[in-house]
Amino acid sequence: MAIGTAGFTAMLAIDQLEQAGLRPGQGPVLVTGASGGVGSTAVHLLARLGYEVVASTGRAAERRDDLIRFGASDVIERDTIADVPERPLLTERWAGVVDAVGGSTLSHVLAELKYGAGVAACGLAGGDKITSTVIPFLLRGNNLFGIDSVMRPIEGRQEVWQRAASTMDLAMLDAMTTEIGLAELPDAAEAILQGHVAGRWVVNVNR
Repeated sequence: MAIGTAGFTAMLAIDQLEQAGLRPGQGPVLVTGASGGVGSTAVHLLARLGYEVVASTGRAAERRDDLIRFGASDVIERDTIADVPERPLLTERWAGVVDAVGGSTLSHVLAELKYGAGVAACGLAGGDKITSTVIPFLLRGNNLFGIDSVMRPIEGRQEVWQRAASTMDLAMLDAMTTEIGLAELPDAAEAILQGHVAGRWVVNVNR
C-alpha cells in the first residue's frame, strides 16, 4: 500500500519519458515537488534506474538529507525555478522533468529543457495554468506529456506496477513511509496543508 497511487503515477511518468527517448547519461533529470508522495518516489525510482536526479522542493534545507538518501544527487529550492521566464528559451539544463507542481514552475522548466527532452506533468500543486510559447517545441523538439493514473487500461497498469515493485528498494520505501491511524487524520490533514508532510503516509484503519 505504501507505493500507492503516487508511486504508480511516478512510474508512469518515468515510463513515458523513457518511451520518448530518455536514457541514463543524457544529463540531469529534474523532479519538482520532490518532498511529496509522487516526487519522493520519482526521485528514488529514477536513481535506482541509473539517472542523475535533481530534486526541487520548497524545503530544500529541511529535506536535503532525506532526498539525498532517497537518491537525489542535488537538491534545489523551488524558488529558483518558480518564476515565469521572460524569454521562451533559457539555458538548456534538463534531460527530462517529472513535474508534480504545474503552474509557473512548469512554465519555467519548459524553457530549460535540453534538445529533444520532455516534461511529464502529473500534478498542479502550484496551479493549473501555465505561460509558455510554441518555441521550445519547434526549436528544441521538446515534449509535454500529461500523466493520467485514473483511466489507464488494466493491461498497462499491471506492467507499470510490476516495474515499480521490481525497481523500488523496499527498505527505502519503509524509510519514506509513515503509518498513522484514523484518529490521527485531522492532525495529518493540517500538517499537509501547512506543508510539513514528506514522503508517503499510509492510514491503517485497524489502528
